[in-house]
Amino acid sequence: MTREEFTHFVAKTIEEVICLAEKKCGQTLPRSFAFRWLGQSQPLITKNAIEHIVQRVFVDEEHIYPCVDIGVGDLQDDGSLLIVGSVAGYAPRPFGENWTGRKGPFIHIIGAPFLARMAGKSTSSSTEGVFGYSIPDMENL
Repeated sequence: MTREEFTHFVAKTIEEVICLAEKKCGQTLPRSFAFRWLGQSQPLITKNAIEHIVQRVFVDEEHIYPCVDIGVGDLQDDGSLLIVGSVAGYAPRPFGENWTGRKGPFIHIIGAPFLARMAGKSTSSSTEGVFGYSIPDMENL
């Protein structure tokens, strides 16, 4: 897979995780978003988020990190989405199926802060420290 093809794949994945979150909460969500890698002191990426993801996950045409959790983590104060991601510690390899049977490295997730907010509960969207999320594909395994 070329870098350009992978960039399109990342953009398609972002749309898929937003659609998944819409299905779970029963509401239409905005398509504006910022991105943050989960973990200590990771910056909020507000511009060129797709390219930022590509830079971290795509090494070259034969080496792509094979397991990356990604999904809607929360809603931000401005009403846009917070997309979060986490790269597992596996060595890069050719593009292929992940452990859920989905093509590519992305494991679709939904953040606990997002689900709590959609249920009307107060939440902290801090991605510092513990950040809970569910993996809906696990229900189908």
